[in-house]
Amino acid sequence: MDKKALVLSGGGAKGAFTAGAVKYLMVELGITFDLVIGTSTGALIAPLVASGDIANLLHFYENVEQQDILKDRPDLLAFLFSDALNDIKPLERLIHTFFGDRKRYERLLKSSTELFVTVVNMQTGEIEYGNQHQDPKPILLKKILASACVPVMMPPIQIGRHQYIDGGVKEIAPFRKAIDEGATHILAVVLSPEIERRAPVLKEFKSSMDILKRTLELLTDEIVDNDLNVALIYREAIRSLHQIRTNAKERLALSEAKIRKLFEGVDSLFSGKRVVGITTIRPDHELRVSSLEFNPGQMRELVDRGYHQAKKAIRQERTLGDGFFMPSDR
Repeated sequence: MDKKALVLSGGGAKGAFTAGAVKYLMVELGITFDLVIGTSTGALIAPLVASGDIANLLHFYENVEQQDILKDRPDLLAFLFSDALNDIKPLERLIHTFFGDRKRYERLLKSSTELFVTVVNMQTGEIEYGNQHQDPKPILLKKILASACVPVMMPPIQIGRHQYIDGGVKEIAPFRKAIDEGATHILAVVLSPEIERRAPVLKEFKSSMDILKRTLELLTDEIVDNDLNVALIYREAIRSLHQIRTNAKERLALSEAKIRKLFEGVDSLFSGKRVVGITTIRPDHELRVSSLEFNPGQMRELVDRGYHQAKKAIRQERTLGDGFFMPSDR
């Protein structure tokens, strides 16, 4: 049986691009998903996707302002005496407003779309996930908040005995979770362009804050590239195994018993797995806005850009009949 997943990467304010892409996918095309997995800003988008609340998703990303998300702390004092440069009380209130509302939360619980948000446990170093059916409401809301908390810029979130931070520290585009949950078709929105389309930044970085922000950008690009590469390698490994099986049967006329013997010790790695169709929607060029600057005018432009980029990417994929739109029997 097919299982369709939507994977949403991190990127802070750049998530407005994702909101535009989701608008095209779900409103214009009417695509629905069995799974939605989000990291960081993707974790803020994912619950609204799961509950089908696209109107509020667009309202969130077209109207939210800086004071609705973060409150600055004095830089030197923040470094010396606190756990982050910014106070996230505004974001916490926003999450409770958007996701904690009783009717909205009931809608999420009743949704047939399974939600996962990615967080990293600071004590164990492990990736964990928040889910609407596995976590009680207060814990899930905290995990959504934690997933959006970029270390140093934003404080870790205490849940029980552990502290949790942005899942993007280890997994910005959570393809692996989608595959582990049995996804056969994956649509992913990634907020950085392909490597060859990334222009160098033509300025000298002089302040420690600018250097820190640029370092985080470079680390983010590296992690998301690795996330996608691992998913593509997995897909090609499954596809190759299927082709070898077909060749053994059709070209070498081997019996099923001999084919099973040939694959002893290998099949267990991919037991029950099918070829995964993967389509990525990503900008043609760098989104030259800061991840931590929430400017409604800029974000509305990003919503529009995401919508048109999704339209372009999906038109191409449908023509090829590949990726997310590949036939179910491959």
